[in-house]
Amino acid sequence: MKQSDVSRFLNCRPTERSTWAHKHALLKAFFSYWLARQKIARLPMPNARPAGARVFSPYIFSRSEVATLLRKCPEIQGRKLSQVTPDTFQLLVILLYSTGMQVNEALSLRVSDLDFKNAVMTLSARAGSARTIPITRQLNAHLQRTAHTMSQDEFLIQTKRGSSISIQRIDIHFRRVRAISGIVRSDSNKYQPLLRDLRHTFAVNRICDWYRKKQNVELMLPRMASYLGLRTFPIVEKYLPLAPAHFRRQVRYLAFH
Repeated sequence: MKQSDVSRFLNCRPTERSTWAHKHALLKAFFSYWLARQKIARLPMPNARPAGARVFSPYIFSRSEVATLLRKCPEIQGRKLSQVTPDTFQLLVILLYSTGMQVNEALSLRVSDLDFKNAVMTLSARAGSARTIPITRQLNAHLQRTAHTMSQDEFLIQTKRGSSISIQRIDIHFRRVRAISGIVRSDSNKYQPLLRDLRHTFAVNRICDWYRKKQNVELMLPRMASYLGLRTFPIVEKYLPLAPAHFRRQVRYLAFH
C-alpha cells in the first residue's frame, strides 16, 4: 500500500472536511496497528487537511415563511405512514418559533411540565439541571386549549397513537412540509433550512426587537443565554451579525465618529 493509494481513496469523491478527517484518522489507526507489529515499514498516510474555521450560517425564517409552514402542513397528511397530525406539527413549529427551545426539549415536553397559572414551562430534556422559562400570554392560552383533554403524563407533542416522536421522524416530516412550502436557501450553503433553525430564528428576532425598542443589547444577551439554556455567554454573540439592525447601528457609529 502506497501513500498515493491512500490519497486516492480519501479523495475519490468530494466530502466534508469533518468526514475526510474521520476517515483519515481511522486509516491512520489501522496502519499504526500493523506498523507496531512490524508488518509494514512506514505509515502510508498523506498529510491531514488543515483545520478550517466553521462558519455559523443558520437559516432565519421570515414571518411569512413560518405562516406558510403552518398553512401547508395538512397537505402531506395523505401519506399512510404519517404519524404526525397537522395540529401536532403546527404546535411544534409554534413552540420552537416562540421560545427558541431545542427540538428534543419540545419533543420531551409533558403536560405536567406546563404551569398555566404562572405562564411558565419546565424544560428538562438536556443534560444538567432543568430550567423554567416564562412564555407569552398567547402561547400559554394556546397550550391550555391543547392540553385540556390530555392527562398530566402525556407528551405534548405525540404521534397519532399517543407515543413520543423521535427527532429523526419529525425531521423527515419537516423536510416534506418545507418542500411543499417552497422554502429553500438562496445562498451558497448546501444545507436546506432545518427544523432547529427555528431556534436560531427566535434568537435573531429577539435581538431585532431589542434594537427596535432601543434596549441595551449588551445587557439583554446574557439573559437570552440563560433563557436558551446556554452555559457560555459568547455563544449568543454569534447571532449579532445575523440581525440587520446590528449593522445599521455599526454604520451610524462609524459615520459620526
